[in-house]
Amino acid sequence: MPVLAQENIGLSDLERLSKSEWFYMEQATRDAEYEHGLQFKNQSDEIDFWTDQRRFEHMLSQKNLQNYRAYRQGKKLAYLKHTEVCKVTCGHGDFYLRQAALYLQFDAGTTHSYVTFSELKRGRGWEVSYVLEGQDPQ
Repeated sequence: MPVLAQENIGLSDLERLSKSEWFYMEQATRDAEYEHGLQFKNQSDEIDFWTDQRRFEHMLSQKNLQNYRAYRQGKKLAYLKHTEVCKVTCGHGDFYLRQAALYLQFDAGTTHSYVTFSELKRGRGWEVSYVLEGQDPQ
């Protein structure tokens, strides 16, 4: 069961999740636990890892908005829980902290747009993109 941490998520909210939403919420918890323990040999490896993660999340947002929201909610809950035990002593890199900030700001209960990242052509970085509520591309 995904961590409920300090979020205001009731059991009735969790009961409404579909099987695929549960899968992505649980996957997000597993992914976050893995990410918390990562240590990179160099900044290039860290950038590559987070680039792949952003690409996965962007593709998920384009494929199924509900699953994307469940995944991001799972990440938020797992990162909230991790902040309870991890202060500055964990030694997370700059890109981890930037990604954590995105997860911690996510709010699945709102009806505004959801921030994702779109990769620019030819590996020139990322730009912020938005998935508007009601634009589920299924």
